[in-house]
Amino acid sequence: MRVEYNEELRTIKDEILLMSAITEKMLSDSVLALKSKDSDLARSVIERDDLVDAKEIELQLIVSQVIATQGAVATDLRRLASTYKIITNLERIADLAVNVSKRVLELSDIVYMKRLVDIPRMCELAEKLLKLAIQAFINEDITHLREIVDLEDEIDALNIQIHHDCLAYMMDDSKNIHQGSVFIFVGSYLERIGDHATNIFETVFYIVTGDYIDFNDLTEETIAQVLVAQN
Repeated sequence: MRVEYNEELRTIKDEILLMSAITEKMLSDSVLALKSKDSDLARSVIERDDLVDAKEIELQLIVSQVIATQGAVATDLRRLASTYKIITNLERIADLAVNVSKRVLELSDIVYMKRLVDIPRMCELAEKLLKLAIQAFINEDITHLREIVDLEDEIDALNIQIHHDCLAYMMDDSKNIHQGSVFIFVGSYLERIGDHATNIFETVFYIVTGDYIDFNDLTEETIAQVLVAQN
């Protein structure tokens, strides 16, 4: 029975890795499409959302079947039940990548008011955060807690910077209002993607420790205590 459960858990983790890979590619392609004004690439991101939606339903069914047939208790049940949250957060990240891609189509005929720097940087940080969170789930390892917190803070700071910069361009020339508003929206999408990736890591933290902590409430002392306990 235990061998069968471990095999099913491995299948779930493999499928989540696949779902995450599709989602990560959608994210990177959506911002690449924005940077390069590639409408075809943006449309392909939008089309890929169906793959993520289908994978979400498939994974929910797999997890439900394992819970029903394996009689999971204690840590096993916590692990399996928490998987639903990870799947949901991945699906929402894909939705936000679609939102970015729709904005690309909205700006297809517009000359950008500035070269995009902070938005691609936000995307890189969000991808890194997501990769760390998913790897933490696969390995059930929360030792990258400090890096996760720092990445989220850096993403938040860039979002504020984008907001301020776009407002300055919009106030300087009313012709920039439309695209400035779009770039502000894109910054907010990427910030929310960072939040969803952090949510995944919070879920892993719960799986590993049995404690749920809102990372917004973390103190340096708490982080240090957690890392000492894990080493």
